Amino acid sequence: MSKISDSVKTLSKKKKIILVLVVLLIIFSASRIISTKLEDTTVSTSDVVNIKVTDAAITALENTSPLTGRLEPIEEVSLVPKAIGEVTVVNVELGQKVTQGTVLFELDKTQMAASFNQAKVSYQDAQTNLKRMETLYHEGAVSLQQYEQAKTAYTIAKESYTAAGDGLSNYIVSSPINGYVTSVNIDVGTVASQAFPAVTVANIDKLEINTSISENMINKLAVGDKVEVLVSAVSDSPLSGTITALSPAPPAGTLTYPMKVSLDNDTLSVKPGMFAEVIVTSDKTEGVVALPSSSILIKSGKTVAAVIEDNEKLVFRDVVIGVDNGELVEIKSGVEAGETVVIEGQHYLDEDSKFNIIE
Repeated sequence: MSKISDSVKTLSKKKKIILVLVVLLIIFSASRIISTKLEDTTVSTSDVVNIKVTDAAITALENTSPLTGRLEPIEEVSLVPKAIGEVTVVNVELGQKVTQGTVLFELDKTQMAASFNQAKVSYQDAQTNLKRMETLYHEGAVSLQQYEQAKTAYTIAKESYTAAGDGLSNYIVSSPINGYVTSVNIDVGTVASQAFPAVTVANIDKLEINTSISENMINKLAVGDKVEVLVSAVSDSPLSGTITALSPAPPAGTLTYPMKVSLDNDTLSVKPGMFAEVIVTSDKTEGVVALPSSSILIKSGKTVAAVIEDNEKLVFRDVVIGVDNGELVEIKSGVEAGETVVIEGQHYLDEDSKFNIIE
């Protein structure tokens, strides 16, 4: 019985091994079939390259460089009162337009006014006394010493009167420029402090941009040159600006040259603090052959362009380029005006490649 049982077990193991081999064979065959079907459904790669072309044209080229900066008022004053006192009058509010000499606010001047009046009376008395002493001196009624003493007293009284008047004026604060009130930090009844501005006034009829230029451009620009200023928050079209200051030397520790550009703001649509780009022209050429910058290739260390000859033959020609503004590039030699050049797809071409021109 034991031998029969061992024989059954051995036969069972062989069946299991055969079954596993059959399953593996089925899986392998299925994978080959699936792989073959996938290969059959794959789209074969075409040898024809789709390209776009353009004709070389004669045009004018400008190489521009954008310089960035923030717009600032051409004039701005922060008014800190020279005297300390309680605010009694505030005549302006935020955003109000003011002219030079407009009284912005006043401080309590009671004590100062009393001092001024006293100084005024002393000055008037000294003036009257001087006139009287001058008459008596010429008549010989008083000595020269007495007359000189009267002149000295008059001089002192006049200086005190002038100082009192200046001191009194510090309690009435006026705008020194034409402009708009950009901040009001005081109220009636508060004490004006000298620690921070009470009122700020800015003239925004003109704005300016503080920026800087590189050494490659310093000799190509001059004060008075017109430049374009793009304020994207206001318009997609550039505005006209003027270079008003240009440093002939960079500040210590820097490599760029400070420059100021002014911008007329007649419509007041441009506001201080806005981001602006100053577009300056560093190179300009007229009547040159030009191609899109993207059409130029570097092959084997040479600058080339893919030219279509006779509407069917592709040739890579060596070209010499000039001004490149990022959109168009000057072609000094290698391509003539009117010739057809590949502008898209040229990276995938060889001179024996088949191609299809698309719009």
